[in-house]
Amino acid sequence: MKLDSQPMLGLVASVLVVSAALWISVSLSPEAMLTWVSLIMVAMVPMQMVIGLAWGSHHPASIAAMPQLTRGLAFSLLMATVGALVAYISYVTVGGSIQPPTPFVNMFLIFAVPMTLTLIIPFQRWPFTALLGDKPVAIGFALLVTAYGLAWLLYHLLFDFSFSQQAPFYQATLDPHGMFTAWLPLTASLGGVVAILCLVLLDFWPLPLLAQASPAYGRQPLFGIAASVLIALIVAALWYVFITSQGMDVVAFMVRVCVSMIFGVFVILVMFEGAPFVRLSQPWRGLVLIFAAALLAVTLHALYRAIAISRFGLPGGAPDYALELWLATSMLAITFPLMVAFASFFNFWPLRRFDQ
Repeated sequence: MKLDSQPMLGLVASVLVVSAALWISVSLSPEAMLTWVSLIMVAMVPMQMVIGLAWGSHHPASIAAMPQLTRGLAFSLLMATVGALVAYISYVTVGGSIQPPTPFVNMFLIFAVPMTLTLIIPFQRWPFTALLGDKPVAIGFALLVTAYGLAWLLYHLLFDFSFSQQAPFYQATLDPHGMFTAWLPLTASLGGVVAILCLVLLDFWPLPLLAQASPAYGRQPLFGIAASVLIALIVAALWYVFITSQGMDVVAFMVRVCVSMIFGVFVILVMFEGAPFVRLSQPWRGLVLIFAAALLAVTLHALYRAIAISRFGLPGGAPDYALELWLATSMLAITFPLMVAFASFFNFWPLRRFDQ
């Protein structure tokens, strides 16, 4: 089996990226991981999604046309530049310039990630494609600004930090005093990411059946609305199974189920490029890949957890959730950007040959 073809390419690349991410994670102090590192790395993720998903790493054309190594570096620089700007603005506004960054700003930035993914995947960049036509770069930046705008509005509507009034970081003026304890909308939004990614593995089955019966549902915005309803139903089902029925702590559910499953699906979609070698019809193909992602989720969560406990002895559970937050940061804020940069920006360079 060739190293530069799937599935061997994905296997080798996954080992390399996870090893690098864990090395970075254990080289940093937990305090730095949960404050400055989380702030900076999470702020880059939406722009990374625009480059990798909305643009397919084909735009801007001037960057896409560069030699592979230069291309990867240029895309990484673009991501870092936009991410740094977002991190600074969010730190000054939502975070009130408090050092080190507080859960106020870090939760806001995390919440912006599901907003970006929703606009890119279920709504397929609508309405920006309709308004801006064949201008992918403009569409990408308009989508990014809109995602942060939606995140800001919903953050102030939904998030309440009153539960942390006794914490040193708490400032009433920065608390949006929204409708729900902040952990709830944040966890639900990450549950939505799980649903979106699993639907990607299913090619959004059964929505194509609905589109066959009524073609309007195959076009935007009805497709996005129907997909959003399905996503909400999946989140509600997960919430019922793990939290309502089993009584799992919300933050534990967020990390053990949502973050870990997101990580597992990303390995399938990014490192194994959607696993084209699994040749089954839908929904069986999607179900097989979801099962594989779940196995990866359990395995990788256990690996990261064991390393965090061995290296730092972090305690899990309320009130600080130190272990859970370290796991979420290491898995998604560090490993995920490395995966996307390596697979999408650098196109698996130097593992993949480009002389074919």
